[in-house]
Formats: sequence, structure tokens, C-alpha cells
Amino acid sequence: MLLHTNINTDEEQKEILPIAKESFPYLCSTTRLDCNPEKSIPWHWHNMFEINYVVRGELSLQTPDATHIVTAGEIDFINNGVLHSCTAIGSTPCEYNTIQFDMHFLSGMYNSIYEEKYILPVMRSSALPFWHVKPDSMLHLKMVEAVLRTVELSREEPFGYEFDLRSRLSDFWKMLMQDTEAVRSQASEIVRSNSADTERLKLMTQFIKDHCGEKLTLEDIAAAADISTRECTRCFARCINTSPIVYLTQTRLAMAADLLADSAKSIIEISEECGFSSPSYFGKVFREAMGCTPKEYRDKDVGGTQPWYYSTQFSKIVRPPHR
Repeated sequence: MLLHTNINTDEEQKEILPIAKESFPYLCSTTRLDCNPEKSIPWHWHNMFEINYVVRGELSLQTPDATHIVTAGEIDFINNGVLHSCTAIGSTPCEYNTIQFDMHFLSGMYNSIYEEKYILPVMRSSALPFWHVKPDSMLHLKMVEAVLRTVELSREEPFGYEFDLRSRLSDFWKMLMQDTEAVRSQASEIVRSNSADTERLKLMTQFIKDHCGEKLTLEDIAAAADISTRECTRCFARCINTSPIVYLTQTRLAMAADLLADSAKSIIEISEECGFSSPSYFGKVFREAMGCTPKEYRDKDVGGTQPWYYSTQFSKIVRPPHR
């Protein structure tokens, strides 16, 4: 079991996944989002397809275009390169299985017929950033079954399971293409009005992550995308329904939670390193967001009982990089 306190991203807010892309570009994991009041995973993206099956509870999945509520027994598909975040909602703890894979896990090679005929039509569809699958038809029931079988294979790893994983996901992909045919046919008529906003948001959120330990102003954040402060505020509101300063505070809190869990630094040192103006202000903001003081959070986190969220990778195909 791996314990995480934040999503690792690169300079473009692209998630860094522990996947050996050249040898076996696939990852399967289980995540629970019930370990703190935020119950969320921050905005991020990756050059991988993602399928989530909600085991229990309800998941609110946000993309720049919309918010989607996915409940137990349902699936969501997130297209390659789509900016997204997720939050648990309701009183029931939210748990879901995630499958992430590179396009060549199915196509096998560059410029193959599989890539051109089956993968790229989905990947390049501006009308398909997200797809929600409910068990309300025979086709959807078969799609859910294919995902559950993929998760089961990842857990048990019987002999030859690598072949079976690709086979089950290929079955899912064919059904996905069938299910989304009408939507994808509209792709040529759709121009995503928020594409510029999304690119600006990636620049500004990565700037915040890189410099959140410093004294930042709204002007600094806006300058990262070469826009005005007014447009900066509007961009955050349009895309992720929050303000740049609130996002900055959330990033600092995530960084602080990480340091409290994984370092021996004092609370005063962590407060300074994360950019809070004073230890007392840090304690106040942390308590409001997390429901406990920094010290209480650190004490509860001993043994991994109170992480920001946790994710269990039960496939031995890939492993986190050795540190």
C-alpha cells in the first residue's frame, strides 16, 4: 500500500505516474477519498487514458467544461490530456478503482492500423473529454464487466495476465467507440471555447506549485500566463470555480500536509517553507481546512492512518521509482 499526500506533477501540471511506459504502460490502483475534510484530488492531467469504477460512495469529477457525479457501480472515462480533479461527496466514504494506460498499450506500435482506426478517433475528439457509463443497458453492463475483470486480473496476476489485460481493455475500447459514435461525429462542429483558458490555467497552477513557498500576489500569478489580474481571476472562476488566492492556499496546505506526514521538520519550519505569513495563521487556516491542528494531523498520520488521501497500487506491473 502506498500513502500519498499530493499528486506529483511536472512543470506543466502534468501528473507524473509511476509507469514504465516503454515496457508496460499500464497502472491499476484503488483510491479512497475519506481521510480529511477536503476529500479531493487537485487539478492535474496526464498523457494517459483513465477509467474509474466507483466501488462505494459518490464521486464528483470536474473538468473545465462540466461537473459529473459518478456513483457506486458506475464508470467514468477521462480522455488523454484532459485537465480534471475529483472530490468525494455525501456521507458514505468514497472508494474507486482506477485504470490508466498509454495509447500504445492497445495499439502496440506507432502509426499502426489500431492507432489510426481505433485510438486516435477517440483521443482527438474534442467532444469527448469525459464519458459516463451507468449500468442501464446491456452494452453498459458489458463495459462495466470488462473493467471489473481488468481490475480482478490486476489484483490476482495469473499466468499470462498481461495478455488478458490488453484483451479486456480492447473489449472495453470497442464498446466505448460504439457508445460514443454519435457524440464523436459532432467533433468537427465543436470548438472548445475554453481551450485557451485551459492552457493558461496549466501555466498558472504550475507557477503556484513551483513558487507557493514564496510571497505571491495576484499580479505574479497572472504574469505566469501573460494576462491581466482580472482575466486571471475570471479564468480560474470559469475553469475550476475558485479564485487564484484560494487555489494558492489549497496548494500550500497540501504541501504542508505532505511535510507533516513525511518529514521531521518543525511546524514553524513547515509554516515558513509553505509560504504562510506566520505559524499562528498557518495553524488557523490548517485547522479550518483539515479539522485538526498541524500537530494533531502529524500525530494521527503516524503509521499512515491520516493521509491526504491514499492510493493502493495492486498491480506489480509497475512500481514507484526507487528513492
